[in-house]
Amino acid sequence: YMGLRPEVIRESFNLLKPYADEFISNFYENLFKSYPDAKKLFEDVNMDLQKKQLVGSLAYIVNHLEDSERLVGYLKAMGEKHVDYGVQEEHYSWVGASLLKTFSDAFGDKWADPYKEQWETAIGFIAETMIEGSKNWTPTQHGQVEEKGGSMNSNEETTKTVNVKDEVENHDTIIAFR
Repeated sequence: YMGLRPEVIRESFNLLKPYADEFISNFYENLFKSYPDAKKLFEDVNMDLQKKQLVGSLAYIVNHLEDSERLVGYLKAMGEKHVDYGVQEEHYSWVGASLLKTFSDAFGDKWADPYKEQWETAIGFIAETMIEGSKNWTPTQHGQVEEKGGSMNSNEETTKTVNVKDEVENHDTIIAFR
């Protein structure tokens, strides 16, 4: 992720930890106000649980910025999983814009570079990687996804199965705000 400075993302994220619940509630308010059609994606969702899961996902991402293999795998698997929720490509820009507005509101006058630039870069990377995952990964059995791709050394197609159940469904949301 060219230009991404994990220490800046982490520093700004840590400043928001004491206000996590308010931040996430404001995010969904911004999302639904700016993009009313997004409400349809959450009609049958327990929003309290959803908010905790979003906080947990953000914390996971922030905590794994230097572990590109794990982070990319996690984000691609999340993208694949979100296909089941009816998420389409345009929805990622809605979420990204709403997150940036929520950061801007939370930081007020302090919402400037490097925070602004770094979060724009991070959110773009997250969205691109999840979209890529939504296109390239197909569900197999519960808790596993299968990636198909050509081998660099032959013309044969290779298949790699990765267990992402622990990464995607069961990661510890408690780590978010210790």
